[in-house]
Amino acid sequence: MAETPASPPTSVAVKELAAFVHRRGDLHYRYQSATLAAEGIARQKAWQQGRAAGYRREVRVAARHGDLAVSGRVDGWDADAGVVEEVKTTRADAAALHRHVGHEHLAQVRLYAALLAQAGEVPAGLAKLRLRLVYLHPEQPAETVFEEAWPAEDLIAYLEATCGCYLAWLGGVRARLAGRNRRLQALRFPFPAFRGEQRRLAAHVYRCFRDAAHTLAEAPTGAGKTVASVFPALKAMGEGELDRLVFLTARDTGKAAAEAALARCGGDAVAVVVTARERICFNPELPCDPAECVYARGYYERQPAARRELLAAGVAGPERVAAVARRHRVCPFELALDAAAWADVVVGDYNYVFDPVVRLKRLGDPVFPRVGLVVDEAHQLGDRVRAMLGATFPRAAVLAALGADALPPLLAKALRSVDRALGRLPVADGVLCEVPPPEALCRAVVRATTALATAPAAAGGNHGGDTVAELGWLLLRFGRAVERARPQSFHYLASGRGRRRVLELVCTAPAAHIQETLQPFHGSARLSGTLAPTAVYQRLHGFDAAAPVLAVGQATSRLGVFAVADVSTYYRDRAASLAALVALVGAVRRATPGGTLVAFPSFDYLEAAAPRFGGDVCRQQRAMDGAAREALLRQLTARGPGRLGLVVMGGLFAESVDFDSARLRAVVVVGPGLPPRSLQRDLVAADHATAAADRTAANAEGHALAYVLPAMTRVAQAVGRVARGGAAGAAVLVDPRFATARYRGFLPGHWRVQRTSAAALATELAGFWATQGVAERGPVATAWAERPPPASPTSSIAVIAA
Repeated sequence: MAETPASPPTSVAVKELAAFVHRRGDLHYRYQSATLAAEGIARQKAWQQGRAAGYRREVRVAARHGDLAVSGRVDGWDADAGVVEEVKTTRADAAALHRHVGHEHLAQVRLYAALLAQAGEVPAGLAKLRLRLVYLHPEQPAETVFEEAWPAEDLIAYLEATCGCYLAWLGGVRARLAGRNRRLQALRFPFPAFRGEQRRLAAHVYRCFRDAAHTLAEAPTGAGKTVASVFPALKAMGEGELDRLVFLTARDTGKAAAEAALARCGGDAVAVVVTARERICFNPELPCDPAECVYARGYYERQPAARRELLAAGVAGPERVAAVARRHRVCPFELALDAAAWADVVVGDYNYVFDPVVRLKRLGDPVFPRVGLVVDEAHQLGDRVRAMLGATFPRAAVLAALGADALPPLLAKALRSVDRALGRLPVADGVLCEVPPPEALCRAVVRATTALATAPAAAGGNHGGDTVAELGWLLLRFGRAVERARPQSFHYLASGRGRRRVLELVCTAPAAHIQETLQPFHGSARLSGTLAPTAVYQRLHGFDAAAPVLAVGQATSRLGVFAVADVSTYYRDRAASLAALVALVGAVRRATPGGTLVAFPSFDYLEAAAPRFGGDVCRQQRAMDGAAREALLRQLTARGPGRLGLVVMGGLFAESVDFDSARLRAVVVVGPGLPPRSLQRDLVAADHATAAADRTAANAEGHALAYVLPAMTRVAQAVGRVARGGAAGAAVLVDPRFATARYRGFLPGHWRVQRTSAAALATELAGFWATQGVAERGPVATAWAERPPPASPTSSIAVIAA
């Protein structure tokens, strides 16, 4: 090898090195690990008991090869006998696992042996080292051993060849990153000028990444948050402050916005958009089994060329990922994940960072050590993480699997044990109630996971098809959730009778997990247009309630917010107030120079009101596929007379989606839409109160956190559909609660809410539109992207962030 250069080397673990260079063959869902690290360590220690005095465990080895620092721990090393051991603990059938990934496991033990030889650990005169690859089951005494013998000099040559292959790839990556950084230094803001306080937000995000800070920022919907976070992150890369950006969003519309912002910013940064498997899979009806899916069969033989093409340049959105995957005949989902490990920007859903089961494990590594994180629509983070940490286990799924054809006897026995444990849950009259931790069920789930991982491979068939595969996922997620469950933040709930019996593990307090997940990032920015009260969100995300928050305001004169307090939308009053509500919406339509969106708290309410508006209405339906959603969006933004759209709060049409500000000019929000009372939300409120010192105040805040906060978040998101991009818009909040301090405290601070009555609303709206000028009755004023730049423009974040 060449002499060691003076620059710091790139570190790589033996396991990662072996996988990158030597992995080949197929994708196969059956051999994904179902074994915990802790039980693997315990099983290995027990197996190694009673060895000879010279036998050493967990031997640290390391060496530098050129610009590469290779390191790892040898599971077992007996110098006197010349034996090197690599131990794998698995519930899968060991022989089948070895056929699938044994070449990679053998590469690991060869590399470990080579590092021992290179370090002079091998006794002189020893002709060959015995390399032993051992597979252990975490609960059974049996072992499966594969052994081979290598001369020390051949092992060292193997190590050098492996390092050379990896270094060749790293050389290309480093050259690309150097060019990327040079180009990003000269990156200019992609529009002639910043809009409103967009410059302030961009500077804040830049400082966040420069200083490795974790921040919360509130900016109005439509203020251009996406480009104001992507641009400073790219500038931080160019200035050497950041190596990679991870951009998370809760909806596909948010991913599309991030993809568009990255394409507009340019700078030759390589970005990969990770799309959910079920949305991008070429064969969604098939399991990830090479016997059935051509895109899984031989995946690792064709993956390197596909990865190189995808990382060649630019933004790899879903369409490009799919096109490259088809060309190379590889799985598009796995290709996106493999390419994301080497991309400058990764765009994806929250779960790829916060979900312990599916999160990406290689977002930060020695090539990209400083990773910045943007969490868009961060008002959804708490609820989403609660769902990720919990799990639902329906008895019907177990019974369906038990009814599958040709179920192996051991698997059937294990599933019957799970079924019996579910049937014994103490549920009174099938009503949802809290139950003690079901220890018998948890043990049965572990046994069933073992049987499921072992039986199909041993029998050589896809027993039970999708039914058993889906149960396997439920077993895995439930088992992982149980491992994380802690008192005062997790509860077991059971409901239903017979086949409908369901066990649910509910997470009530995600703060510790969120904070722990954010800490390894080199700065994070949680952004939303709806973060009031900010102290509540800080606590919800695991931070000090008094921590500073950036609040980027908006010119309130462009958004008129009117609270109509004399039309009640309480459930008991809805039938009686329906006529008044319809009349109020009519008044808004007559006064508004454009379309009007009416956001209801439920489909039942929407469907009761819809017939009263006549035929000229676009309305959201309970079940809409992608084509139907696109058709409704086109209807709501079509040219012509102002349209009336009826939608449900919290859905696609009241959050995230961008309407044309020239056509949608008003939103009517029908009530705060409190979530229905539930045991789950009551537990969230109670656990919040238990953790606080001031019990009275905490009880009120707990209820607000569980019920008022999600409701008012949906209200603010619905209002965010208007007054975007500098255009004017009106929002009418219909319910007496909107006039109270308790609810107003959850509305964005930059709103200037005017209390009015249904009778006076038309006059108030006419006055508001008069202040906007007659131009507002035609097309909206020149779009911000087309406005002339200021007299002394500057797009350098390094300057504005100083």
